[in-house]
Amino acid sequence: MEYLIKVHSILRWWLLAAAIVAIAKAYLGMQRKTPCTNWDNRVSLMLIGVSDIQLIVGLILYFTSGLGLNNFLNNGMSFVMHDAYSRFFAMEHILMMIIAIAIMHVGRVKSKKAILDLDKHKKAFWYYLIALLIILASIPWPFRKGFEALGWI
Repeated sequence: MEYLIKVHSILRWWLLAAAIVAIAKAYLGMQRKTPCTNWDNRVSLMLIGVSDIQLIVGLILYFTSGLGLNNFLNNGMSFVMHDAYSRFFAMEHILMMIIAIAIMHVGRVKSKKAILDLDKHKKAFWYYLIALLIILASIPWPFRKGFEALGWI
């Protein structure tokens, strides 16, 4: 279990880096009005790939660790909903991350289906930016109240 938590934590940085690269690439394409290239597609695909791997590892942790589904089963809904730390991992974190990854997938599809290159860049930029903001808000950062003990895993 400890190993999967470390993998999930390391993948977080890869995902954030991939998102920043994809957003920057889309922004520059928008500003410069450049055509969408194979490189744009690869950057987008890299972001989706890393996010999907992160989701799979996260789902394994959710269903096997004491913080996810087992928290509900062992402690009951009332306890989980009244304890901010438990609620975050049992509900908020997973729900927001699934929403963010779904937004990324929708953005990739809409970007690929757009006819004009400018529209492709705009759709990728906005969808990926919104997903990144949701992800940043849903990470258990050690500076968040109640998460200090996690450290910078």
